[in-house]
Formats: sequence, C-alpha cells, structure tokens
Amino acid sequence: MPKYKAVIQYAGGGYAGWQIQPGRPTVQETLREALHRVSREDACWIAAGRTDSGVHALGQTAHFILSRPFPVERLIRSINGVLPADIRLQKLIRVRDSFHAQKEARRKRYEYRIYNGPFLPPFLNGYVEHVSRDLDVEAMQLGARLLRGTWDFSAFAASSGTVLTRVRTLSLSNLSRKGPHLTYAVEADGFLQHMVRNIVGTLLQIGDGRRDPVDVLRLLASRNRRNAGPTAAARGLYLVKVYYSGPHLRRRRLGR
Repeated sequence: MPKYKAVIQYAGGGYAGWQIQPGRPTVQETLREALHRVSREDACWIAAGRTDSGVHALGQTAHFILSRPFPVERLIRSINGVLPADIRLQKLIRVRDSFHAQKEARRKRYEYRIYNGPFLPPFLNGYVEHVSRDLDVEAMQLGARLLRGTWDFSAFAASSGTVLTRVRTLSLSNLSRKGPHLTYAVEADGFLQHMVRNIVGTLLQIGDGRRDPVDVLRLLASRNRRNAGPTAAARGLYLVKVYYSGPHLRRRRLGR
C-alpha cells in the first residue's frame, strides 16, 4: 500500500489544534475529510507532532497510507482543491513503507512572532502577539541565548504533561528584531507541551525588567513550572520545519 509524506501549512486560529477531538474542528480531521472526498478512503494522518489550539504551521509534516496509488501531482492538486483556504499541502511525495513522520523526526524548528508597536496592524491580527510597551530586547536576547544546550525543561513545561523525560537539547535559541517585529526562533530535538510559549512568557518578563536574563538558568535549575513566566498566547506560535535524517523516498519512480 502506498505511503505519502505531506508538508502542510495552516492558520490555526480556527482549529482546536492538530489532533481529532469530538465535536471540535481540528486540522487532522479536516485533512482526513478532504482526503476521503478525493480517494474515498478513510486514511489516518500521522503528524510529526501535535500543535495546540490556535497554533499555526508553516511546515508541519505528516504521513498517510492509501490502499492504491495515485499520481502525486494529481493527488496534491485534488486535496488542495477541497481543503478550506486556511489549510494547504505545500508538498507531497511517495515515501518508503517504513517511514514514520513522528518517530523519525530528529528535530523541529518553531518561531514565536511578536509585534512590538503602539497599535497592531489589522492584517496581523491573530497571527502575532501584540506588545505595545517598550521592551529591553538586548536583555531578552541574552536570556534566549542562555537556554541553548541540554537541560531539564520542567520549569517551562505544562504541569499536566506526562513524558518519560523532560530533558531536551536546544541547538538554536535566538531572538531577533526587525523594526517592530520580534521573532524568537528555537530548534530542539523535541519540545514539551507549551514549552516555547512558556519560554516566551518568561522572555517578555525579562523585556519588561521584571526579571534578569540569568534568571532563566535559575528557573532551569528549579525544575518548577510555578517559578517561570506565564504562557504566551498561541496566536504567535508557528511550527516552521521538521527535520529528518537519511533517505525516506520510495526508490521507484514517484507518482506511480
């Protein structure tokens, strides 16, 4: 049975996250329904990771299996043709049978976007977090850099999360500014629930002068969520890219 890997973009404001939830609109269910309309099959979309309610994606990755092959170009065109305007397949390829979008992901990149100006341009509403007050961006940048490396991120994880370990390695943790636009970019081998948004909430406290940049090291050492900043709003968060190592293309010619 043919397996397909999709790179997906979506505006998450109208969805209760990726994963199917009874009675609520989700990205996974919307994709399942679109694929069913095209193929008449009930295929399950397995993503590299779940995004929370309101979170956007520029490069979510998922796979699905069909009982019979479809030409790739026709399949992506047909699926995009029935999807709502806030979800699109950016790329679709045939992959080897053993490929797994979640288990083979090696690292992910997220961005959190902030508009730091007196008023929010209306066309950015729902796609950035608006902070009108002045921020000490240099202090925030230092705090972000101090998070690079391997740490126990319990202080920045949702208290309700259940995982075997909360140790993660951040290969990138950088805050940049271009005019009123602030972007926190972070790459890691894995993320805990609300981890990026909790880091951003803490960085904003540093920008307000309520915390010193080196406080992030004390928070990491404390491993206590109650010591860190508030959870930043979902509307500013984007899953940008999922990285894989090694070949996963199907060796036979794609589209057959």
